[in-house]
Amino acid sequence: MKWDEISWVLRGRLKQKVIIALNKPKTATILSKELKTHRSTISNILKQMEKRGVLVCLDPNQPYNRFYKRAQKGEKILKEIIKL
Repeated sequence: MKWDEISWVLRGRLKQKVIIALNKPKTATILSKELKTHRSTISNILKQMEKRGVLVCLDPNQPYNRFYKRAQKGEKILKEIIKL
C-alpha cells in the first residue's frame, strides 16, 4: 500500500468519513444525508476517489443515483486508517 494514497485520504476529513461510511453500496444522496453535507460536495469527492481507484461506481451508465462501493484499494486504505 502506498502511503501517499493513505495520506491523500487523511488530508480531507470528509474523504475519511466517506470511505468509512461506504460499508455497503450507497449513492451521493444517501451519503450526503448521513454525513450532513451537500450532495454536490459528496459527488465531487466520490468522483475524485473513483478516479484514484479508491471507490468503484457500480452503475456508471446511470445518469443519476449512482451507487458506489469501496474498491480493493479503498479497503486496504481503510484498514490502514483504522490502525492509525
